[in-house]
Formats: sequence, structure tokens, C-alpha cells
Amino acid sequence: MRRAREVWSWSTDPRRLGIALCIVGAALLWVRSLLAGAIGIELIGAAFWCWARAADDAPEQVMRWSWVRRPATALWLAFAIHAAFPVLAHGHGPPLPARGVLQAMHGGATVAWVALFRVIEAGAVVWAGLELLAALPMARAFSDLPGPFLGTRIWLPALLPAAGFAVLWRQSEHWIDVPFVRLTAMVLLTVTAVLAVLRAYARRSWTASLRWLVVTDCALAALLVAGNRVTPLASLLLWFAACGTHVFLLVGELRGSAPRRGVQLTRLWRAASWTALASLAWPAMIAHGVRPSRVNALIVPGIAIATAIAAWLSVARMHSAEERRKVMRPDPALTSSHAAAIAVLMLGPLALAVAWWGGFEPPWRSSLLALAPAAVGGWLAVLARQTRTRAVWERLGTQGDAPRALAQRIFELVVHVERRVLAALRQVTGGVTGAIHDLHTGDAQEYLLFLVGLGVLAMVLPLLR
Repeated sequence: MRRAREVWSWSTDPRRLGIALCIVGAALLWVRSLLAGAIGIELIGAAFWCWARAADDAPEQVMRWSWVRRPATALWLAFAIHAAFPVLAHGHGPPLPARGVLQAMHGGATVAWVALFRVIEAGAVVWAGLELLAALPMARAFSDLPGPFLGTRIWLPALLPAAGFAVLWRQSEHWIDVPFVRLTAMVLLTVTAVLAVLRAYARRSWTASLRWLVVTDCALAALLVAGNRVTPLASLLLWFAACGTHVFLLVGELRGSAPRRGVQLTRLWRAASWTALASLAWPAMIAHGVRPSRVNALIVPGIAIATAIAAWLSVARMHSAEERRKVMRPDPALTSSHAAAIAVLMLGPLALAVAWWGGFEPPWRSSLLALAPAAVGGWLAVLARQTRTRAVWERLGTQGDAPRALAQRIFELVVHVERRVLAALRQVTGGVTGAIHDLHTGDAQEYLLFLVGLGVLAMVLPLLR
């Protein structure tokens, strides 16, 4: 009886229940199955719902984080299409021809229908990943919001970009071979990387900047996956090095700024974060700069801008935390922060070695150009930290409020334009679908009866022919 009470109290505790749901959901995202991915996002959404219900402002938190179920709905749609067509279930369907949609509408070949549904499936997978990555207008600025649970609400939104990369990386075979979906995802990811790094630059708090740097890392890693120039294992290791660095620093800020305790440890983390970012941005730029095109002419400068600003932030804004204790405790020479920094410092070059072993051998000129943004950003950050050149940088305005205000206004302008366009689309679609909503009063039971009637009608009409 006592054991049953302990199990019941553990399962009803929103903190423990949410953590358990998040762990299981995040583990399912790495399974190569659309069904497992959909269930994983559902469990993460359920964890956010449990935490939101346990908050003091539960109605506001529940409404704020209700969008997390939209990516799960998109993955359910992709799974349904993948299961309905055996051609897609056993391999890749045929590409959509130029007039495939028109042929399907006029009763053309079945191949056109399969190709059309393949595009829908790829779009659903990309929709799920991009929305979790803050790459769509519906939930662009969720990293500015605290999490739904008080105990972990500061760093909790960093889990969602990681989940978005997991969806795009693990389910890459469902969308990377569809040209239209792939190009659209690349453009949106580039815009997201630039906006996220501008937002990180605009925020004064180092903790808030880290949340947006996580989004930048995941967007750059997803662009590397879309480039399809390195092996999946190499892209995963590069993402883990860059994103893991900022997540570790973000969690460390809540534990007494442990990664910034001491000058030597702070310098080690600066070197580790810069190395991980440069290791990720280098193959990402090469993957999109080999083939000149109009889309790559937009993507390569975007990656360069995001990389340069992120490198500057990672080096210039990481200051050693002041010691507030009057009596110093004897700390070990090698702490967990030292071990994590050394591991990250080695993981980036190791991932590049894995990529080289898999056939990634870019020309040396392209490599120098690809490494230039990270090198310039880190070099400028080092110059800005020196005492003899600090006055020069202050005169140029790089340390003042004007650049941060400009970056914030650019971010707010883009978000405002996206929301206006989205509102206009909602008005147009609302006028088209208004007649469908008028068929029922909105009651749940009546809506179910309406669906049952449609199902019966769909079964009877073929018999009446």
C-alpha cells in the first residue's frame, strides 16, 4: 500500500511527470520512424501542458504553449501518408513532374498522385522541424518567453530547437530529396539563423543571449543537413558540439555560473565554444557554396553573417564571474566544467575528421573563405576585450546601446511583417472555410456526428454509382 502511494505521488507530481515525459519523448525523436517522432512530440507537448497546468498563471501558460502540438499534428499527417502508400513505405516515391498536379486533377496517372502526396509528406516533416526551430511566424519568438514550469522555465525553451533539429536530421530521408521543400526549408533556416543571432546580440542578459544562440546552432546544423555534403554522423556530432556548448553554459548559469568561475575556465570555454561554432559553420558554408545559384547566393551570406556575430558573442560576452564567497572552498583542479569544455574542444575537430573520412574534401580556397567569418568574429571579439583598444571600439559604437537597438528593431520588424502576412492569409482562408464551420454549431458531440455522416456518405456514394 505504501509503495502504491509512493508511485501515485510520483506520477501526480507535475515536475517529475513532465521530466519523465520529456525524456521519453526526446528519446523517441531519434528513432527512424515517423510514428515514433509523432509520439515523441506528443509526449513533449504533454510535458509542457503538465508544467503549464501546475503554474500559478495556468490559463496563460496553457494558451502560450499550446502550439507545441502543431508539430506533432504535422508528423501524424506525414505518418498517415507514408503508411497509406506502399511505394513511400518501401522507398522513395517518384519525383513530382512539372505538370504532375494537373495530371492528377484530370484523372491522370497514379504516379502523379503518389508524387503529390510525397511532396505533402515532405512538407509536413519540414513543417514540424521548422516550427520547433522557431523558423515559422506562428512561434518565432518563443525563446524570449520563460518556460511553463517555475523550476526550469529559464532554460526549458532550449529543448524545442534541439527537438526540431532531431526531427529534420532523423527524418531527412523523407524531405531532403524533394527539391521544392528542401529549397524552402533552406531559405527559412537561413532567415532564422540571422534573426536568432541578431536577437541574441540585442539581448543584454547573457542567459537570454544563450537561448537564442541555441536556435542559431540548430538552424546552422539543419542547413548542414540540407546541404547533404557530410555524413549524417558527422552532422550530428557537429550539432552536438555547438548546441551542447551553449546548452551547458545556459544550464550552468542557473547553477551559480559554474562554467565562468575563474579566468582560466572562462578562457577554456571561450575557445571551446568558438571551435565548435567554427567546426559547424565551415562545412555548412561549403555545402551551399559549391553550386552557385540564386538560392545559394542568399544562403551563403546569411550563414556568414550568423557565424561572425555568433563567434563575436561567444568570445566577447563571456566574462568570468566574480567570486562572492568570503571563505574560499578547496575546489578540485579538474571539475566537471573543465572536463565538459575539453570534451567540446575535441569534439568539433573529431567530427570534421569523421566528415573527411566519409569523403568531405573541400578545396583549400573554399575552406579559407568558409572559415573567414568565424575567424573575423573571434578576432574582433579578442580586440574588443583588450584594454588598449577598448576606447576605440566604444567610439565606433560597437559596445553601446545603438547597435543592440538596431538589431532588436530588425528582429521586431521582420516578426511584425510575418504576423501581418499570416493574419491576411487567415482572413482569406477564413472566408473560404467559413461555410464549412457553419455546418455545425461547434459542439463537440455534434461535430463528431457531422464527421460520422461524412464517413457514411463517402461509403454510400460509390455504391450509388
